[in-house]
Amino acid sequence: MEFLAPYAFLALLAIPFLFFLKNSKLPFKKEILNKIIIKYGFDKKKRFYVFIISYFFLVIALARPVSGIEKTKLRISSSDIIILLSAGSEMKCQDIYPNRFEAAVEKLKSLFKKLNYQNIALLLVKEKPYLISPPSTDYNSIIYLLKHVNKQNLFKERANFQKAFKAAQKLAKHPIIVTISDRGFENADISYITALKPCKTVNGISIPQKNGIVFTYSSKDIDQISKKIQKISKSKEITITNQKELFYYPLAFGILLFFIGSFSLRRKN
Repeated sequence: MEFLAPYAFLALLAIPFLFFLKNSKLPFKKEILNKIIIKYGFDKKKRFYVFIISYFFLVIALARPVSGIEKTKLRISSSDIIILLSAGSEMKCQDIYPNRFEAAVEKLKSLFKKLNYQNIALLLVKEKPYLISPPSTDYNSIIYLLKHVNKQNLFKERANFQKAFKAAQKLAKHPIIVTISDRGFENADISYITALKPCKTVNGISIPQKNGIVFTYSSKDIDQISKKIQKISKSKEITITNQKELFYYPLAFGILLFFIGSFSLRRKN
């Protein structure tokens, strides 16, 4: 058993002070005793000692005793990943079921299950980038926000990734940039192409460029992305402590003794 706040035992120094008040003959003794919680008089020694024991247990509870401390060391990634997800007109194409955008969202859900607590930031890329989530390890919240985006203003123009790259550099220092679009980008660390064939868009024909990881209906593409992320991301070692709190036992005893000392039983005449 260990104590997480051993400095709390300094409060035990008040016990000798109470004994000093009990036995001293100072003229101001009665005035002091009338102001402290023990107001029944020190002539009842048993009650006085009950309060002292109660105080002792409360101090132990304040020191936070714990047991079964186990420390586990884990190595996690310390890199920030910025995902640039296209929301341009090309992502409305249905060459991938049900369409490129919805298929990309489902692939993101699969990717998050394979990551090792990396910080993820998500940007929707239209004519201007739109921040869905700052760097976070709460992947469920990211997916929730993405699924509840108002799609009325999406898929109306071609995605402008040049502005998105500049915005990504401002979100984190030396981020790993992952693009999800119908084409690959040389200045991205990883390009994921959600396109299988040319698709007619508002601005003409969207022709997929294959310089990246191409969408598949299996998990091979997501495996490739996660392996690349693990390869280029930096990692750090953290220690996780598992412990069982025991403070409620001395706290319960202390409160019980306090009430025992505060209230006396009625005596039969």
